[in-house]
Amino acid sequence: GANRERATFAFTSAERTRWHWTVPSSVPRNGLPLGAMSREQRRLALAMLRWSCSAAGYRKALDIMALQGVLRRMGTGIGDPFDPDRYYVSVFGTPGARTWGWRLEGHHLSRHFTVVGNTVVAEPFFLGAWPTRADTAFRSVSKGYRTMPREEDAAREIVLSLDRALRRRVVFASESLTDHLTQNAVRVSPLEPVGVLVGDLPSGAQRRVHEIVHTNLANHPSAIARRALARVERAGIDRTRFGWAGSTRPGVPHYYRLQGPTFVLEFDNSRNSGTHIHSVWRDFQRDFGRHLL
Repeated sequence: GANRERATFAFTSAERTRWHWTVPSSVPRNGLPLGAMSREQRRLALAMLRWSCSAAGYRKALDIMALQGVLRRMGTGIGDPFDPDRYYVSVFGTPGARTWGWRLEGHHLSRHFTVVGNTVVAEPFFLGAWPTRADTAFRSVSKGYRTMPREEDAAREIVLSLDRALRRRVVFASESLTDHLTQNAVRVSPLEPVGVLVGDLPSGAQRRVHEIVHTNLANHPSAIARRALARVERAGIDRTRFGWAGSTRPGVPHYYRLQGPTFVLEFDNSRNSGTHIHSVWRDFQRDFGRHLL
């Protein structure tokens, strides 16, 4: 029916690699929103997400969606673009075919899954949070709850643990960058190398780099996460660079970048006095399953 027509696209459609993270009122999305689904359709859509993520990744996605209700209750003064029901499901090709894919996307959440044979590719993926700490309770999000705590804190702990000379090398700009540089590009190339090679960091800082990588990849089911981690490690975590821009004080704008031979992770927390996260993981060769097609 009409809902199926809204939700489905050819696998070869340009829609498959069209994506964004901002509110749908600013950048309209194609697909079927959760709010237009029957109760059973919504249950199945969330079941698809649950099976496409780890338990932790599924909880994080639900938290990000629930934060839209928190924003509504905060009264941001910019209209009401925040709607937990405006997350859109799009299916590309025919599920069960050798090649197909699907996406769930809305404000601060863009999860892409490309299936080729028995291989599932989950890059790129975008996660955001505003507020970073919920000021009010709403559904599953309790007051004071943080959706992305270690993604932020572990990186700050790296910088604060360094001696003055090494910190000067890691902090490549005194002001935050104000946004992630890769934006919503379909294909990305390595960004300017900034900061310090992970192999040149002290062991405690190296452990926190590993934690950041693990925390991000832990959004995927274990088999996908293991494969993604093995790819990062084969290319060499020691050859990955960590760079920071902005303040090291919580609640003040900052940005950091982890970039290795195969991937870049950008984490920007610049808006709303450093309480508004944009985080994206891009793979230079494998985004949208390009290496398999």
